Amino acid sequence: MVKERRDEPTDDKKTEKESELKKFLKKRSFIYLLCAVAFVVIVVPDMIAPSDLEMKLVENLESDEQNTAWNIVKSYKGPDDSGYNLFDTIITQIQNAYPNEKILNHNDTMLEVFVLHMQEQNDNTFYEVHFTFQTYNAVQEYVWNVNIETEEIIPLNDGARKMMNIVEFYD
Repeated sequence: MVKERRDEPTDDKKTEKESELKKFLKKRSFIYLLCAVAFVVIVVPDMIAPSDLEMKLVENLESDEQNTAWNIVKSYKGPDDSGYNLFDTIITQIQNAYPNEKILNHNDTMLEVFVLHMQEQNDNTFYEVHFTFQTYNAVQEYVWNVNIETEEIIPLNDGARKMMNIVEFYD
């Protein structure tokens, strides 16, 4: 018995399809590479760049205790510890004061934080935290006394008192 030999065309079709796909990709590889490079150059730096606020904020903090005092003020959320924190409230109020401008992007805008060691009474350490916001036409300073042992915050000026009232009463 002699069998007829038949070549199966399915193998040829597979190799033919693969080669067509390779040809298709080779023709357009430059375009794909160009798109990938453009994405990396244009989009990725914005994703990893520091925010405008981080670039504007000047922190003059020399010790861990000063950093702790600033972090207590920055993260204060009122007596119920819920809602907005104090730092975000201040930034929101500043942006609301300049509704037609991106004030944090302005070249003359400066945010500065410095902390002074005040006193030690009854084993409690107090620090005076100053947050200064300066624009091209105004300067606003917020001052608090902070007990880093009990995390108690006492506003020392009207601006600081107003911001704490917003955090405490407008959740």
